[in-house]
Amino acid sequence: MEVSYVCQAASAPRPNDDFVIATESFVIVLDGATAPVGVDSGCVHDVPWLVARLGANLAGLLLREPRAALVDVLRGGIAATMGEHADTCDLENPDSPSSTAVMLRCGAQTVDYIVLGDSAIVIERGVGASASASASATELTVAHDNRTAHLPDYSVGGVSRLRNTDEGFWIASNRPEAADKAIVGSIPIGDVTRAALMTDGITRLVERYGRTWLEVLERMDKYGPREVVADVRGEELATPSGSYRGKVHDDVTAVFCRF
Repeated sequence: MEVSYVCQAASAPRPNDDFVIATESFVIVLDGATAPVGVDSGCVHDVPWLVARLGANLAGLLLREPRAALVDVLRGGIAATMGEHADTCDLENPDSPSSTAVMLRCGAQTVDYIVLGDSAIVIERGVGASASASASATELTVAHDNRTAHLPDYSVGGVSRLRNTDEGFWIASNRPEAADKAIVGSIPIGDVTRAALMTDGITRLVERYGRTWLEVLERMDKYGPREVVADVRGEELATPSGSYRGKVHDDVTAVFCRF
């Protein structure tokens, strides 16, 4: 598996809450979330600390147990990260720092994936990537956990109450059982041609700006992940302020994999 990626903060002065680890056999993408201003997270660590520790723990498990189910890997990674700050932080706090978690693993027989939180994986199967193939021949598997787009309450207290519940959304934080709520799947490795992993800073190209998943995948393939990041920044600057809920600019991670 050949991997290329861009991981970029929303703006230069602020830290990047996204995190990537990539090898020839797996990719991990994390997108950390900070508690709103004025909300006590109960944690002495910042979000970059959390995503770095969670990423390292997930990678360690994937290396030590290359055949383990990705749900077990994610559960173990969350538990291990909790263990690294249980003595200093209140891990009962529902606003404890959190992160999305996306993993893609290239095994001997299958390509396995898991998505938790509002990030996405797009996997192309069959002959769709060949120069002579028509768009209709392309078959895409899209794993996109968009539960945060359908919450009944977006107030600070509402989101806190809905975090890591079946009524709201699940995220990697202080509940290892969140791994059991992730989107998971496997595809025979001979069927996979290319794939893309992205945080919600990139998925807004589809959710807000009218692109298709195939168009995003094609742009990464033809021009590289950096071009997709440029697309996002261009759309953000051209969109009137207040058009959408949430941040105008977000951290962005775009990963392209060729098989």
